[in-house]
Amino acid sequence: METASSSGSRLSGCLLALVFLQLPVHLSGDSDQLHLAPRGGTARLPCPLTLWSFKDITEVRWLRPPTPGPAQVVHVFRDAEDRQEDVVAEYKGRTALLRDGDEGNVALEIRDVRLEDRGPYRCRVQIGNLSREGTVNLQVAVLGSDPYIHVKGYDAGWIQLVCRSAGWFPRPWAEWRDPQGKVLPLETQTSSLDKAGLFETAISSKVKDSTVGSVSCAIRNVALGQEKTAAMVMAAPSPGRISSSEVALAVILPVLGLLIAVGICFIWKQRRSKEKLLYEQAMEVENLLSDHAREKGRLHKALKKLRSELKLKRAAANSGWRRARLHFVAVTLDPDTAHPKLILSEDRRCVKLGDRRQPVPDNPQRFDFVVSVLGSECFVAGCHYWEVYVGDKTKWILGVCSESVSRKGKVTASPANGHWLMRQSRGNQYEALTSPQTSFRLKEPPRCVGIFLDYEAGIISFYNVTDKSHIFTFTHAFSGPLRPFFEPCLHDEGKNTAPLIVCSELQKSEESIVPKPDGKGHANGDVALRVDSSLLPPQEPELPRHRDTTLPWAPDAGPALQGLKVPYF
Repeated sequence: METASSSGSRLSGCLLALVFLQLPVHLSGDSDQLHLAPRGGTARLPCPLTLWSFKDITEVRWLRPPTPGPAQVVHVFRDAEDRQEDVVAEYKGRTALLRDGDEGNVALEIRDVRLEDRGPYRCRVQIGNLSREGTVNLQVAVLGSDPYIHVKGYDAGWIQLVCRSAGWFPRPWAEWRDPQGKVLPLETQTSSLDKAGLFETAISSKVKDSTVGSVSCAIRNVALGQEKTAAMVMAAPSPGRISSSEVALAVILPVLGLLIAVGICFIWKQRRSKEKLLYEQAMEVENLLSDHAREKGRLHKALKKLRSELKLKRAAANSGWRRARLHFVAVTLDPDTAHPKLILSEDRRCVKLGDRRQPVPDNPQRFDFVVSVLGSECFVAGCHYWEVYVGDKTKWILGVCSESVSRKGKVTASPANGHWLMRQSRGNQYEALTSPQTSFRLKEPPRCVGIFLDYEAGIISFYNVTDKSHIFTFTHAFSGPLRPFFEPCLHDEGKNTAPLIVCSELQKSEESIVPKPDGKGHANGDVALRVDSSLLPPQEPELPRHRDTTLPWAPDAGPALQGLKVPYF
């Protein structure tokens, strides 16, 4: 039984292959026919090959002919099922193979037809190792937009009409019809392709202005057998009335004259307004010049008054400094309050910053963070004045503080914390340690600073002894003992190693203490002073170990150090 069945199957396959071989390669009858499908619809393309049996088909493949390049695979049916691996992306999901087992036909179904789908398609059928092909064409038809009519012009009783429409494929057919339905002769007809490959068309025609009724424009898609129309109603003038051109002229001329009159009036008003504006601006400038002259006079008077007040203030400040010097006190330094890195002289009038901490007792009165020292004197009443020689130091802090200020840890200096201090920060920049700080510059840097305290008046003033000028004044209602405050500050890369020197007496004018050079004694008019050797850099050869020594001092140091004996540290 199995042998007989196998022999029958081979026989039927041979007969089917024999018939398949007799099929033509291309069927010219079907390939010349166009299969029309609307854009967006569904197209069915029958394969022009007639098959007796569908069961023995190995593969059915639909292709787009190369234009140029290799052929594009549209649909593949193999091993009794649809395949997607070779299909181009443009057709994936849009195609299907329709089979008719009774008739032995297959067809390609394309959904959502696009304008780009138009053109020839090749159907290739394979049975075993044998294959045949056939070609069929697809035409995509597109119905365009509704036409619209507009009047292009008017000429000697004729009205020129233009009808336009876009989005047609293939090229549409168009015509004009008069109110009786007769076709009007076309004056012009133009067609062009847009970016999407669709046709835009425009036709024009002329009708007499006496035509009454609807003049229509019809545009037809011959492939779809559909058309779109638009109409315009024409109304002829009544007997006895003037023509439309005369009416238009009668309307336009008065309107034109009115516009000219309005324009002339507008220009005249603009000119009058501009003249008025220029006059107002001229008056405003004149008033400003008058006000400027008056203001200039007032400014001159105010400047003169300010100069007079400044002169009086300078005189008052000078007299205040002279009055302050009447209350001179000899201030000394308190070693029990000095920071461990500070070095005090034996007479407790000089202080400088050392390189290391000294083995001193850590008593409650001693500063352990701020490199400062207080004066030994406590002031609870009266007026007191003392002077401190700062020389060429680049940084220093001087002033008055309360006996109860904190001595341990970091301290923020401000009047609220019991500090009334002034400092040189860098160069010719100085600051009063108010809250916030007050910065200022001095005309002449002080080499000697005077400090005046009036306890009852609540005043602490600073003076530049070098040019006898006032620097700054604190005002405060004092309570409790006050003490002088000194801080020589850090070395500033070796530029600030000089000590602070508390003057033991009032400083005199430079002319009275600097002797003129007479060829004897010290060169350049130097003043001989007794200064401790520990304040000076090492000398070669080594100086004799005397308690006090004499060395030349620069002439500008004379006013501050006249008569000052600097003892040994």
